[in-house]
Amino acid sequence: MTQRTLRFGYVCEFLIALIAIFAAWSEIGGQPALDIMHWAWKLGLSLALAASIVGYTAALVAEEPIFTLRSARWMSAIVIIIIGIGVVTYYYGLQADTGESDETGTVSFLTPLQSPSLRT
Repeated sequence: MTQRTLRFGYVCEFLIALIAIFAAWSEIGGQPALDIMHWAWKLGLSLALAASIVGYTAALVAEEPIFTLRSARWMSAIVIIIIGIGVVTYYYGLQADTGESDETGTVSFLTPLQSPSLRT
């Protein structure tokens, strides 16, 4: 393959990885956690993971043996980013409202208390 074809393939892989990451993240982590998560976490972690996946693929294509130091570094970056995604999603999952209401559905009225000495 030529370098031009490889670059086009890597760009396609990057875009497909982004779609797969967002789809899997909402299914695995839960949509309520993603809804309250700051957009920078979602964007940064997903771009980093997609780039790491493309880097790992490039490391596999560049050299003949499958397991090299370069591919091991990319795989460890992928694992670290996935752990980071899990930690951030867990934090925001704890913050998400579970949908249970504290209210009982009744209305309570408070009246001001009057002391007996103030009555006339």
